[in-house]
Order: sequence, then C-alpha cells, then structure tokens
Amino acid sequence: MSMRDILNEAVTRVDGAQLAGVIGTDGIGVDMVINDDAYDQEGVEMELAAMASNAAVTASRMGAGEVRDIMIEADDYTYLAAQVTPGYFAVMGVASHTNLNDARFAVRLMAYRLQTEM
Repeated sequence: MSMRDILNEAVTRVDGAQLAGVIGTDGIGVDMVINDDAYDQEGVEMELAAMASNAAVTASRMGAGEVRDIMIEADDYTYLAAQVTPGYFAVMGVASHTNLNDARFAVRLMAYRLQTEM
C-alpha cells in the first residue's frame, strides 16, 4: 500500500479528520492529504513540521529523550503526531468534536504502517 493510500485511509477512517500527512523535523512535509479546502497545504506542512522540530529540540534540551507523540488541542482543532522514524512524524488534524481516542489510534496505526513505506 502506498503512502498516499495510508494517508487517505486515515482521513476517511476518523470522523472529523481534516488532514493526515508525514512531516520531517527538518521543516519539510513529505506528503499530505487535506480534506478541507480552507487549509493552505504548504503552510500547514511548514507549521506542523515546525511544531515537531520545536518539540524535538525542547525534549533534547531537557534531556527527555526522543519525542514519540505530540498533541496540540486548541478551540477548533486538535493536531496529533506520532513518530514514524527518528526525524519523521505521522500527523493528523481533527475537528474539535472528534473522538480523540479514535484519532490517537488512527495516527499511531498510520505511523506503524508508514514505517514500511519509508
């Protein structure tokens, strides 16, 4: 199964999912599927990559080890990320009404499945 298929399946599987993708902590998005035309794909990739990069740098400076999961919960959206390999994260953005247990499971499953593609 291709990376794009895995991302599409993740967005389809979770009610309220707005996007799924793979980002690198180097600031570059690898691939992204967006389910909402309001998003600017390039901007989303850059911001989510910056989020992962900042989390990795912060954890390193604090001596906490490698970041495995990230979650940012805001008023309208929640963004979840799970490490695929060091330096790369599977990400998902979901609407605020989304069941976060379903979203967490989906992003971890996505990360596991993407390991074989990368």
